[in-house]
Amino acid sequence: MRKGLGQAIEKLYETFSTYPFKSTMEGCPCCVSNSDKEKIHSKQLRQLDGDDLSRYVFKAMTTWGDIDDFKHYLPRIFEITATTDFIVDIFVVLGKLEYGKWRTWPLAEQEAIENFLIEWWTDDAANKPYFDKDVFFEILKLNNNLDGLLDNWVVDTSGQSFLKYVDFVHDHYNDLVSRRSEFKDLTEDSWNKLVNWTRLNSDKLEDGFFYFEDRDKELAEKISTTLYIFERTI
Repeated sequence: MRKGLGQAIEKLYETFSTYPFKSTMEGCPCCVSNSDKEKIHSKQLRQLDGDDLSRYVFKAMTTWGDIDDFKHYLPRIFEITATTDFIVDIFVVLGKLEYGKWRTWPLAEQEAIENFLIEWWTDDAANKPYFDKDVFFEILKLNNNLDGLLDNWVVDTSGQSFLKYVDFVHDHYNDLVSRRSEFKDLTEDSWNKLVNWTRLNSDKLEDGFFYFEDRDKELAEKISTTLYIFERTI
């Protein structure tokens, strides 16, 4: 984990620490069992794991607890989502912000979340070798800051950020230029920015091929295929 993400997570804990733990939370008896309740009450906030919180995340604010309850658990939920293979889909976790109308929350809370989102993406861009479209598009949906996402995806031929770029072009470039899948919902301006950013970084594909040609032949073959995909759709 990058230092920036760690600091952003700590800021979430600090900002939302004013929302206390409740020994009981109202929950629909048809949806929330005593076992479910025991899980989130069994440990201190920072000790709760994905299994403890998964049921709560699905039910938070709809049939279990209110917004203040969700704010209490938010730092740990977001930390687990950003740093582990949480079993709850990202769109479910981040969708709780929209459900809770987070843009009406106090400014300090909004800023802490915005900072976390961009640091999460920056960490993901630097350390994950594959393009996770759910992370990218769900964060973009919330912060509407494509420039920030692209500025923090620095494509380094010898780093994981390059592998993510290769994966992005290899698996998603045809959808991007054809405006299919998630890309169809981008505004014209955002679509143009993403296409232009992709093309501006395309020279690194050839550099990467020669860099990995003798280091990782399987990856070099994927890069070669990616070059073909890119050149065919220019």
